[in-house]
Amino acid sequence: MGETALETKREIDETRAHLGETLQALQQRTRRSLDVKTQLQSNRQVQVSLAGLGVAIAGLVTVAVLRRQRRSGADRLLRKLKLNDVRQRLGDLGEDARAWSAAQKRLVRASSKSEEAELERRQRIARRLIVRAAEAALTALAAGYAKKFIDRAASPKLAHGKGRHET
Repeated sequence: MGETALETKREIDETRAHLGETLQALQQRTRRSLDVKTQLQSNRQVQVSLAGLGVAIAGLVTVAVLRRQRRSGADRLLRKLKLNDVRQRLGDLGEDARAWSAAQKRLVRASSKSEEAELERRQRIARRLIVRAAEAALTALAAGYAKKFIDRAASPKLAHGKGRHET
């Protein structure tokens, strides 16, 4: 207990100064640890990780581009034509024609038996005409795409999208 108030105050001031210096040092270390630029310049692991990430992204982009280029002309043509969608729509058209035919049959039965035979004949003709028209449209569409595909394959500038040859 032999301390005086002055000695106690001096010790408190020294402790306070020491704690202030320690706190400043900790804050500076924290700022350095959280600063991205400093980490990139000084930390070898961060540099290697970022380089590996860049190489991985470049590799994925390259693989995607090569896969897209590997598709054959026939595959690209099939994708353009979307034949599965066309087949499904033709099936829907057939179902619609059958439903229309059934509705017409019900109407004919209600009106008379003699008109029923004539209407069925007309319905068969109408169905055949619709199917033939759809087949003709699909054939014309496929021929157009095939011509476009052949023209592009024959002309290197068109294949790369640079336009037509000047003659």
